[in-house]
Amino acid sequence: MNRPSLFLLHLFCLLLLFAEAQDTYYDFGFERRQSIPVVENGRTLSLSWAGGLNSVHFSEIDLDLDGVPDLLGFEKHGNRLLPFLRTDNGFLYAPHYARSFPDLHDWVIFYDYNHDGRTDIFTYGLASVRVFENVSDEMLRFQLVADPLQAFYYNGYTNIYASPDDYLVVDDIDHDGHLDILNFWVMGKYVHHLRNYAAENEPFDFRLENECWGHFEEAADNNAVTLFSDCDSKFGDDHTRHTGSSMLLHDFDGNGLPDLLLGDVDSPYNILLYNNGTLDDARMTMQDTAFPSPMPIHLYSMPAASFVSLPGRDVLSLVVSPSDPSLTKSQDLNSVWVYDYNADIQQYTLVQTDFLQNEMLDVGSGCHPVLHDFDGDGLLDLFVSNYGQFDSAQVVNGWLTSFFSSSVSYYRNIGTPASPVFTLQTCDFGNLKSLGFHALHPTFGDFDGDGETDMLCGQEDGTLLLLPHSRLVTGDGTINTRFADIDVGECSTPQSFDLDEDGKMDLIVGNRRGLLSYYRNIGGYIAEYQKITDTLGGVDMRDFTQSYFGYSVPCFYHDVQYGTVLFCAGALGEVAYYKRIDENIDGVFEKSEANLAETVNGVAQPFREGRRVAAAVADLNGDGRPEMVLGNYAGGAAYFEGAVPPAHTSVPQHECPDMCVYPNPTNGKVVVDGLPSTFRTMEVFDFQGRKIAQTAQSEYDFSSCPAGLYFLRIHFHKGETITLKVMKVGE
Repeated sequence: MNRPSLFLLHLFCLLLLFAEAQDTYYDFGFERRQSIPVVENGRTLSLSWAGGLNSVHFSEIDLDLDGVPDLLGFEKHGNRLLPFLRTDNGFLYAPHYARSFPDLHDWVIFYDYNHDGRTDIFTYGLASVRVFENVSDEMLRFQLVADPLQAFYYNGYTNIYASPDDYLVVDDIDHDGHLDILNFWVMGKYVHHLRNYAAENEPFDFRLENECWGHFEEAADNNAVTLFSDCDSKFGDDHTRHTGSSMLLHDFDGNGLPDLLLGDVDSPYNILLYNNGTLDDARMTMQDTAFPSPMPIHLYSMPAASFVSLPGRDVLSLVVSPSDPSLTKSQDLNSVWVYDYNADIQQYTLVQTDFLQNEMLDVGSGCHPVLHDFDGDGLLDLFVSNYGQFDSAQVVNGWLTSFFSSSVSYYRNIGTPASPVFTLQTCDFGNLKSLGFHALHPTFGDFDGDGETDMLCGQEDGTLLLLPHSRLVTGDGTINTRFADIDVGECSTPQSFDLDEDGKMDLIVGNRRGLLSYYRNIGGYIAEYQKITDTLGGVDMRDFTQSYFGYSVPCFYHDVQYGTVLFCAGALGEVAYYKRIDENIDGVFEKSEANLAETVNGVAQPFREGRRVAAAVADLNGDGRPEMVLGNYAGGAAYFEGAVPPAHTSVPQHECPDMCVYPNPTNGKVVVDGLPSTFRTMEVFDFQGRKIAQTAQSEYDFSSCPAGLYFLRIHFHKGETITLKVMKVGE
């Protein structure tokens, strides 16, 4: 056998193996990008698609292993990690580093416990603490070393208690070179000191050193602190409540002793407790309830602080953000405050209230994107609604109640068919914010038969609001607050879509339960809706191991290759993919989890965008593949470009045992033999998954194609497909 023939044989075998490896890949892949500009008030946002911030806790860690600490944010509202690389001019969003971290939730504290120069992870477990050691070498990696972390209490070792709502102290409290822990006792209002007695070469040996560290106690129903307490009663009259606190240890007054900055659930303030005891016996003797003067921290609710090094600063900055676990209590916009130390007045001064947020698309709490060409210029515009934006808060009978108002933001697309540019036109499209609605979700169409585009909005109570075109254009006009008497329970999320392909736009409405309701349009030029089902396609976004609610947000999409498909977002951050919908709208849709993916460095991964996500899918750049804008509860969105999927070699449903392609290998024309009468079209892909041709014929000429492996994807009626392989050889 000559050398060229041997080479082709090896190439053929290699590419066949490559092709088989693609069988488990996706119908739709999406690659995270920052490429679409977003312009607000004439300024292009530098972190447009970072996903928004509500309740974030910042730490420093070397992400790219260049010896320089970078910035990592942990967003509590969705358990999202936001990595930022440090540059001379600020921070560069680098989301791919988030994939290097283990699954983290509720709270995260970074500390180098073994002094090897690599920052380790302390995070919440099951009412306990988990520890991951940073074992990075040529890449960022972590290894679980304790789950749960234990300490010696009274008669033996047991789990160190941690609440999912607290931020503990993980620090060398007594300056002995070993990491210690401060945590609130499980049943009380006192702080325990767990001292680390580890021997050399051992990381941990925690023992209860003091049941009343600092000699203070926190009130059960507010943020009041009582000093000079000996914690005589472990229980007291109000032992049933410790609802959450944040703690930051730092020597604020420079006396060599660690002071404590304390935040409390339902409170917007931090209280600074000054330590005038000793390293072995901390005693808080003064408290500052308006820290720092003259511009004290005021962030609902339970502000948590950390020190980080920011570009252009000579000293560490104090960064503060809410840490209340509730999704409906915390401030959202302007919720990341930065204080710099002013040596002239020897105090921390407020320098920014929207750190990093001011560079992001961020609409408050919740982000539901919708793509629609409202101005009729042929370009898809972006509409973004929210659960609401924080307006105010008040404490009633000891409990905090926060008030939000929902709105719709309109970003007009002023780019080109291949390069979108979204520029903000208004933050209150349709003048809805002042009306006090919650959880608005828009869809568009001519619902009143006047030939103009109207906006239909779902809302928290499960009904639909109709805003006629005149109100959208002028800001005036009557709102129909119970459109078509549709009510799906709670949190309605409508989509106007021609599901039965009769030329009339139907309504599919998601809800808090996680199901989909289907209303068929049986009207004429004025839409009229007939309820068909509350369980369309058998779609159910609930995961009963975690929640009784699914918060389904449907996005049906017509794809050239697969026909009608559904991308349905849900409460826990998942985007479910359903196909086999055409001619099956009365049946159960096929859920195809393995065929939808975010691709990271060519590897298929599940989406990880936080809680209560919502997806908008459309071909934004004219390449024939859909893009996705994926919103999350922190108020922002991520942008994903459609990735070229590998050719599938499996036969999903259509069985064709007698079908074959010949001659194969070939140096010219091939013919597919045995095609049934249901044959529709044939597409030709190269081995990289790039589509090079489409034909309604059963043959294709490869004469002008370079040698290599090719795929013929054959389409039949009802959306069925089969893929055959062809080897093109040289002359």
